[in-house]
Amino acid sequence: MEKNWLLRIILGIAGVLVVAVIAVLIWQKGYYGGRWYGGTTINGVDVSKQTLAQSKQKLIDTHKDYSLTITARDGGSLTLSGEDIDYKFDIGSQFDELFDKQHASMSFFGKKREYTMDYDVTYDAGKVARIASESALMTGDGYQIQKPVSAHVQYSSEKKQYECVAEVPGNKLKKKAFINAIEETLQRAQTKMDLTDEKTYPGVYKAPKITSEDEELKTALSTCNNAAIRFIKWNMGEGVTEQITPEEISQWITYKNGKVKYDKDAISDWVEAFCLKYKTVGKTRTIKDHNGKNVKIYGGDYGWQMDYEKTLSQTMKALKKSLDTSATEAYLKEPDNQDNKKALTIKNTVEYLNTAFQKDYQNFAVDWDTQNYTEISLADQMVYVFRKGKVAYSCKCISGLPVEGRSTPTGAYFIKEHNTHRVLKGDNYETPVDNWVRITWSGTGFHSAPWQRWSSWTKNYYKVRGSHGCLNLEPSVSKQIYDMVQYREAVFIH
Repeated sequence: MEKNWLLRIILGIAGVLVVAVIAVLIWQKGYYGGRWYGGTTINGVDVSKQTLAQSKQKLIDTHKDYSLTITARDGGSLTLSGEDIDYKFDIGSQFDELFDKQHASMSFFGKKREYTMDYDVTYDAGKVARIASESALMTGDGYQIQKPVSAHVQYSSEKKQYECVAEVPGNKLKKKAFINAIEETLQRAQTKMDLTDEKTYPGVYKAPKITSEDEELKTALSTCNNAAIRFIKWNMGEGVTEQITPEEISQWITYKNGKVKYDKDAISDWVEAFCLKYKTVGKTRTIKDHNGKNVKIYGGDYGWQMDYEKTLSQTMKALKKSLDTSATEAYLKEPDNQDNKKALTIKNTVEYLNTAFQKDYQNFAVDWDTQNYTEISLADQMVYVFRKGKVAYSCKCISGLPVEGRSTPTGAYFIKEHNTHRVLKGDNYETPVDNWVRITWSGTGFHSAPWQRWSSWTKNYYKVRGSHGCLNLEPSVSKQIYDMVQYREAVFIH
């Protein structure tokens, strides 16, 4: 009995609801039969609950003084006046067709209906293209145009490794796509155009070739880190070291198609500067002469000089050496850990073309034995051999004839070889000599000269009886000089 009573109540309520819905639909059909449904917009213009005639008039009024305002990236804007482009608006038959289509189906309250359609509009396409092309958005006049920049890897001094740098979209428009988008907007008689809306206006801006999501970026990051994360080290002595760091290497490599390319010119420049930093050959030196006075000596070949070619070869070999990837990964996690740095350090031995007595990195020119050396005074035509800072032996000499090709060179040199007997050869002479001690590679050296008239010697004698550049010695003293001056010992000629 109770169930039948409850069923009658439910059926009664349902009947009332059905009647109510039918009544609403009949009312809606009657009310909206000649009107647009609520929530209706056409090309952004709200025509809700308006009759067809009212909506047409609204559109005509809206576009009476038509203009299109374009908003671009980075605050850019452009306004096209309908008058400037000969713009004429006509609703067209498609509007009525859309009205009929909407009323061919039932409507539900609260539903939004957003339509887009092309009106029958006309304009001067040539004027549109000219205004768009000459606008600041395209020319950059008063509006800074930024080209898109692809996502890329870049060395970070702070992180001490490469990192990914996100792409920069930029604001450089594609001319043809920009003009096409304007024309499409004009056809819909819309008054606003927001180019920053990428969904509505895709492809109007030039896009970066590589984005942050590109898998190639991950490959580039790994490849560049593996190439740059290493320390190339030289022990220069006296507690001084030189090394190439990952940051320096990052300036020498570029990534392309899965490989790194080395800037060989930049690497050569670095190696050259490295070699020159420690080169003392040619430095100006100050010596104490036989009178205890300071004398400046310029030029010569005495001093330290690294082998540029071998050092460059060491550098390139170290740059291209395959390192343990686990060591690189450990460094990337803890770049300040000294053990991680050590595991990625490549040590090299300094290769020299020429060496000197000592290294003094406070004064590079003090690279010779200041207590033991030989002084040759061309003005005095004398040789002075110093031992323990004092003149231990001195003798007369005859230097080269002071004419081109025969004068004795000045500068700081070193003893290069000893020969008890040697034949000296030149363009117009071939002379056997005793007690030959080479000073320069070009042929200057000490040797016995028995053919000279030593009894007539004066300090000006060389001006008439000068040698071909050598230091002629009396036979009686040549052996003494031969025995006293030592291999690689400094010789100062002034």
